[in-house]
Amino acid sequence: MSQFTDQQRLGLSGRVVADRLDAGRPALVGYLPVGYPSVADSLDAVRAIVEGTEGRGVDIVEIGIPYSDPLMDGLVIQHATTRARERGVRTRDAFTAVEAVASAGATPMVMTYWNLIEAYGADAFARDLAAAGGAGVITPDLPRTTAPSGSPRPTSTASTACS
Repeated sequence: MSQFTDQQRLGLSGRVVADRLDAGRPALVGYLPVGYPSVADSLDAVRAIVEGTEGRGVDIVEIGIPYSDPLMDGLVIQHATTRARERGVRTRDAFTAVEAVASAGATPMVMTYWNLIEAYGADAFARDLAAAGGAGVITPDLPRTTAPSGSPRPTSTASTACS
């Protein structure tokens, strides 16, 4: 890891990026919301982007959890997540997608809003994410440095916030 001196600080996803850079190429990161057009089809899609063409797909997959008010997302993602929620997709479906990404050989991350984690239970979310093989969580509305004091803190190693 010639470009990065503190491997522990990088976390799982950071080590993937560093490994790819050390190999002379950038890491390729894909994003897909779970549940669009269905949970099964979204699992097929995450496997496809990991496998890629000629055996070279993405290195990291950001799995989006559909949210009831996706104002920070673009129109395409808003459309997909609205349809997924209408079809009953829930937070736990993201863990199934995490398992699919991990078993296909890429590093899975979850991208979601903090209140979904809080509603699920921060420690339970971290536990279930780690059990599924997740590398971490991206919470664009709650960067780690600005989390309110007293907010629940997951205790699992999978709880490293990446923002």
